[in-house]
Amino acid sequence: MLAIRVNNISVGYISKPVLKDVNFTVESGSFVGLIGPNGSGKTTLLRVITGILHPWSGNVEIFEKSADSLTRIDIARSVGVVPQESFFAFNFKTEEIVLMGRYPYLKRFKSETKKDYDIVYESMKFTDTLSFRDRPINDLSGGERQRVVIARSLSQSPKILLLDEPTSHLDLNHQIEIFDLLKRLNKRGMTILAISHDLNLASMYCERLILLDAGRIRLIGTPEEVITPTLIEDVYKTKVLLQENPVTHTPYILLLPSGID
Repeated sequence: MLAIRVNNISVGYISKPVLKDVNFTVESGSFVGLIGPNGSGKTTLLRVITGILHPWSGNVEIFEKSADSLTRIDIARSVGVVPQESFFAFNFKTEEIVLMGRYPYLKRFKSETKKDYDIVYESMKFTDTLSFRDRPINDLSGGERQRVVIARSLSQSPKILLLDEPTSHLDLNHQIEIFDLLKRLNKRGMTILAISHDLNLASMYCERLILLDAGRIRLIGTPEEVITPTLIEDVYKTKVLLQENPVTHTPYILLLPSGID
């Protein structure tokens, strides 16, 4: 079954086009990486899928239903979103942040039930955030905060998880930690579509890659098909050396200084 279908999407801001005739599908239970240079339209594409941004033409389907026919609550029950950066104006406790993910299920003027708290507990247990459930969110490290934001999305009980550069601003061990977590979620059946600027992480963890270039899809395929020196150099305008990761046997990119042939 298809989790996401994007049909001939064109969209932009005011009169500036960003995406042009974008088509792709995401199979249910797959782990797909969305890559491409800055300004290629990756974040805009996620906004269209979640209904935040309405396309100029084309449409999006979530589990074979037109997104236009779904309410925001419907989408929130199917799709969890982890933004690139999360800001918290109030220093809520970590558990309170995760509990906010239950909002799509709350009836009007009703409080959270035991079921809601049980789901929050399981989400925090899975993301290893229970140990700081009572700590204020703004007291946490970057890696801890990102796990909390993922836990909040999981508490929505979604079938699809969209992530916009989930390892942005994190150090190396937290980058691996987050992608390991996403892989575990994927093995449990979660459909994942994640933007990543780190081609090597995307290569190691994703089954398929969608390469965006100037608002159009340049290529969709396995990491071996998409991450090639010729294609990466052309899209990213930089010289690279391609090797094989000796552990995962996936493509591994080395950046080369300018002036080296």
